[in-house]
Amino acid sequence: MEMSLTAQQDQKMLLTPHMRQSMEILQMSSLDLHEWVKQQMNDNPFIELRRTKERPAIRQTCGTKQEWWLNADHTRGETLETVLLEQLACMTLDSFERALCKWMIGNLDERGYLLYSKNEISALRGVSIRQVGKAVTVLQSLEPHGVGAATLAECLLLQLHQQKEVNALVISLVQQDLPSIAEGKLHQLAEKYGTDLSVIKAALAQIRALNPKPGASYSREQPQYVMPDLRLKLVEGKCEVSLENNSLPDITLNAFYLQLMEQKAAKDVHRFLKLNWQAANGLMDSIERRKMTLLKTATLIFELQADFCLKGNAYIRPMTMKQVADTLQVHESTVSRTVSHKFIQTPWGMFELKHFFSSAIKHADGTSVSAFYMKERIREAIMTEHRASPFSDQQLAELLILEGLLISRRTVTKYREQMGLPPAVKRKIRSSL
Repeated sequence: MEMSLTAQQDQKMLLTPHMRQSMEILQMSSLDLHEWVKQQMNDNPFIELRRTKERPAIRQTCGTKQEWWLNADHTRGETLETVLLEQLACMTLDSFERALCKWMIGNLDERGYLLYSKNEISALRGVSIRQVGKAVTVLQSLEPHGVGAATLAECLLLQLHQQKEVNALVISLVQQDLPSIAEGKLHQLAEKYGTDLSVIKAALAQIRALNPKPGASYSREQPQYVMPDLRLKLVEGKCEVSLENNSLPDITLNAFYLQLMEQKAAKDVHRFLKLNWQAANGLMDSIERRKMTLLKTATLIFELQADFCLKGNAYIRPMTMKQVADTLQVHESTVSRTVSHKFIQTPWGMFELKHFFSSAIKHADGTSVSAFYMKERIREAIMTEHRASPFSDQQLAELLILEGLLISRRTVTKYREQMGLPPAVKRKIRSSL
């Protein structure tokens, strides 16, 4: 047997602690970042905050032209996070696993899905894939069933596995055929599985009884306060985006400990001071990176959304995170972290940056319009209808189709409900009172 030595190159994603910190800081809201920096101050003697003149808190609703300093949302209701944390507290887990589960619970979206893949969590938290997998299993065992999923299919399967008797056909349909179900290809599915159409329909009835968004029925954590991270102004007919510096902690280094580090001190004391000095500088660097990334991303967003700057919410154009990521030459996840929990004050009110990403609907001439534009057209049509005979959703769809806007009745119904507008029968009853 011949033995030989060979050199081989492998590419692996390795994140340094500083890189992980920068990614976490990028995703934090302004208020979360302030709180996090205060916690770091307790552990690091070099970190100090410069005192800034406090502004009075003013409550407002997003999208209005009131004073802008703070938004407060005081809707009451049990949150998904509190429900899950209560269940987690009753489980026997070691401190490491419990902390990882808590972090995951804090990183669920409004549907109850995990924001990150297992590989991303492993890189972000500096733990093994096996440890992440165990924590995900714990999270997915909690109620409502389906939380902690990465995809719609996984969410539905988690709920199916909780049922005593699960039809194998239902499992297969969820695992393999959700796109075909969405497109209504029931006859093709019957042929694929060699069964009657009635059997496919019965299986679909079981699937439709599941909850695709187990977290959606819970409110957000309340009260929720937000500060604008950015401000949008119109200067000579052009959009100008600037950072709101008061939304960020203004960190400085403690002069006493800097002087102490420069003096001759015991080896262990000098090592302690140097490590903390490096950590403080790393934190300041991460915050500067956050500022640059946020400003660069927001500037591009409003270059693409120039019509919004001039005319308002109805003129938001279709735009995806991938489109922004490709232009900036960064990963799509970087854009997602950058816009998450970030708010901008505009001439039309305060909005979360995520608000400006909208799906596209085709126009008959081949161009696209945004969902916001379609909603505004639906609202305008309802505002001008005859109160005695309001438009049905089908009639609204037909009106928009006459304008060259390709939209189905089902989509009109979805948009109308998202805007909180009642159906025709209720609008008629209300107008007759």
